[in-house]
Amino acid sequence: MDSYMIDIVAAGAGALLAWLLTRAPELRGWRLSQMILVAGGFAAVSWLLRQTHGKPDMSADVAIILIIVLTAFLLAPNIAFYCGVGLSNFLDPLDWTPAEEELALRPIRRLIDNDRFYQAAGDLEALLQKRRPTYEALVLHAKLHHHFARWDAAAAALLRAIPFSHTVEQQLTVMELLAALEERLPVAPGPPVPGTRRINLRHELALFPPAAADRSQYKVIPPGDYEVGEIIHGRQAWLKLAGEDWGNAKECWEAVRDIPAPLAAPPRKGLFWRIGRMHQAISLALKGKPRHQRRAEADQLLKEANQFIRREDWPAALPLLQKALACDPHRYEIAYRWVQAVRRTGDAADAARAVNKILARQPWSPTEQEMLRQLQHAAAPKKGSSTFSME
Repeated sequence: MDSYMIDIVAAGAGALLAWLLTRAPELRGWRLSQMILVAGGFAAVSWLLRQTHGKPDMSADVAIILIIVLTAFLLAPNIAFYCGVGLSNFLDPLDWTPAEEELALRPIRRLIDNDRFYQAAGDLEALLQKRRPTYEALVLHAKLHHHFARWDAAAAALLRAIPFSHTVEQQLTVMELLAALEERLPVAPGPPVPGTRRINLRHELALFPPAAADRSQYKVIPPGDYEVGEIIHGRQAWLKLAGEDWGNAKECWEAVRDIPAPLAAPPRKGLFWRIGRMHQAISLALKGKPRHQRRAEADQLLKEANQFIRREDWPAALPLLQKALACDPHRYEIAYRWVQAVRRTGDAADAARAVNKILARQPWSPTEQEMLRQLQHAAAPKKGSSTFSME
């Protein structure tokens, strides 16, 4: 019995080693085969060592050497990958080189090509948390948000991409994508602020004539200090150069604005400060949490649920998705995942009730409604086509 336990421990050690060496998204496609083969190799070496009882044996020694060579050959790509990543991170810890960016985004694009959008979004968000953002990564992040009908998040990612654009063509691409999102954003600008003010830019910005029907006419202003005035352009507030007919959305100006660091405010611990805090606590108890806080909690809950979904642990993901749906009941990504979790943990009747509840909550698009109804009859969601181009 003890000898069998030694073989099992050796196989577990081999499987663990293979799992650790396939943590990177680029190597996950080899995880299953490598775990099986490496675990078998470790168990075989353990068995051969027990058979020889520590004595020299030509055939056993040749077999052990052969297994070690084959295992090293099998794991050589993983070891080379981590050595290369470690060396590049040591030489360039902040910025991605074009080659590094291509290697980092390639597995995410491969997931998108296979319609595995949720896993691609999770891997990209994890990558952006570890590395400094780049233009290509942020635009890809915006397109994934667009696919999930998260218009606000897509616009926020595009605005973040403006300071990282290195060419005029890149910035014009961002402006075109923002213009495509304009009709989907719940923007209701108030009256323009009268007069002019000065704004300092830390990055170049593309400007357009407000009266133009498209973005074919433009000019690019370099970083510097400018006097601007506010106008209303369609459904957006714009800032245009004082005395000139060139402007852009107010959010685009703010994205590249050079804001000096504010001075630290002195701590407020007086009687009026305590009364104000008490008033805020009472208002929060009566009115509930503000919308932006509830949406932030929904984002966090969805991220936690996605960790379980990637492991196919739907019972653990279901309560998190229920809480996220309560925080943000109008986000399609959360609603779809919640119905999917109900179907995976229940039956078609439970899924039908969940779908009816979601459909009665908000007028989703016909495509979104069809994808929700498909979950009533299948245990796994059917693959859908992407609504955006990855070219």
